[in-house]
Amino acid sequence: MASPASIPRTRREFAAQGIRRAIILGELAPGQKLREVALAADLGVSRPTLREALLLLTHEGLCEQEPHRGFSVARLDATAIRDLAETRLLLDRLAATAIAQDPARIDELSSAWDTYASLGTDPDPLAQHTAHVAFHRAMWMAAHNDTLIRLWPTVESLSTLVLAQDQAMRSDPNRAIDLHGALVRAISSGSTDQIDAALHAHTRQSAEEFISSRVH
Repeated sequence: MASPASIPRTRREFAAQGIRRAIILGELAPGQKLREVALAADLGVSRPTLREALLLLTHEGLCEQEPHRGFSVARLDATAIRDLAETRLLLDRLAATAIAQDPARIDELSSAWDTYASLGTDPDPLAQHTAHVAFHRAMWMAAHNDTLIRLWPTVESLSTLVLAQDQAMRSDPNRAIDLHGALVRAISSGSTDQIDAALHAHTRQSAEEFISSRVH
């Protein structure tokens, strides 16, 4: 059963959730042109409502808008994926080491992990994706670093499509749970070596595996 927070409250949110689900399931591919008339008909909404939904998804990073050409699913480029992974590696390490130094912050992370572990294997792929993004947001919030908190919306926007497409291609929620569980345990240990190893597996190695899977 969907949680109250996941139930669309408006027609715009309903349309956005339908398109978001199609992207996460891989039914809409990166770079694919979004035909507004057909999408509006499929979703049972007006074109103005659909356009509002597409603008919301563009803000999230799942879609792109080009002048005079309309909307398309955001594209994935190997160089951009690697750049994002390396940037995330540095920022996630900053968050992780800050959390590791404070038992209260470790408790916050543990609470976020419990939530993710209970939702991350939900049969609904959209619920899995939402839980995944929410865990990373909570991890940065637990660092209590004002700059990280300010940066999160930008990083989330850049990361969302990669996370969604990775999930669509692998379709293995248990793998994601295992990687994040290892990361939480490493942070809780306070060992910088363990944190670095867990972040390498979670971020850099996962990015390379994702790029390789797209090629093949």
